[in-house]
Amino acid sequence: MSKKEVQDATEVKQSPRREGGITTGAMRAFVAIAEAESFSKAAASLGVAQPTISLQLNALEQACGVPLLHRRPKIMLTDAGRELYVRARQILSRLDELEAYTRDLKSLDRGRLSIGTSTPGYAMPLVATFLKGQPAIGVHTRIGNTSALLDDLTQCRIDVAVMTLDVPVATMHCTLIQTQKLVVCAPASKEWKAKESIRMSELTHHPLVMREQGSMTRRLLEEAFEKRGESAQVRLEVGSREAVREAVAAGIGLGVLLEGELRGDTRLVELPLAGSNVAGGVYAVTLKEAVDIPAVGAFLEHASSFKTGPAS
Repeated sequence: MSKKEVQDATEVKQSPRREGGITTGAMRAFVAIAEAESFSKAAASLGVAQPTISLQLNALEQACGVPLLHRRPKIMLTDAGRELYVRARQILSRLDELEAYTRDLKSLDRGRLSIGTSTPGYAMPLVATFLKGQPAIGVHTRIGNTSALLDDLTQCRIDVAVMTLDVPVATMHCTLIQTQKLVVCAPASKEWKAKESIRMSELTHHPLVMREQGSMTRRLLEEAFEKRGESAQVRLEVGSREAVREAVAAGIGLGVLLEGELRGDTRLVELPLAGSNVAGGVYAVTLKEAVDIPAVGAFLEHASSFKTGPAS
């Protein structure tokens, strides 16, 4: 045998086998011979040596236990060969589709990405610019607080999350997008408009509208109170930043949000927390093993260079 024939024969022995000892290489050889009605033409079309084609066909016939081709006077399919030919064509067609699909995924010519977010003001501009650069990727989004999104990631219900964290999650891959400080929102009355900031100690004297348990905003605020040995007067607990804004506008109490979440609401004013460095960060978070998924990797790369603030 020539060097190429030896290499081809080795590949035949090592090729992945389906149930019953049938290899995809053997099926391709069989279909090529049947269509070309020639061993040499089939070998040329597959780019292998002719003896390799013969080895593959013999292996397939042994696996089936019956002859698949009449060799003389001319190459013709047997009855069993005709039955197998139809099925082999169907299988190979599906495999070709699968290979094309995986190539498209790798080249980002197709694919889907499920993105969760606890901070849509930052996430949506990020998603918008990502889609402009990757128009073939379909994106689905879901909203949740930080605790729920971390669970969604762990359970693989989403591929990546854009969320606020106090510190990166050690067991996950976290890409910092933007730092965020806690701010207080108050009704846009004359009293509050006159103030430039508010201290943590002052918050203890006012009823507060708080986010639900599991929210990073609440966690940051509670940790800040705990460090000072103080506690908040929680007047109302709500499940979203939008509900915080509505409750504050209705006069129920002061609200605590993260920078950029007031979204230009003229009914309210935003006051920095004076003398406090309470802050978190907006991160793109995913499982460490998901980083190599092409669409996820492309999103993380985009997120790492995304420095624009939240949409107003």
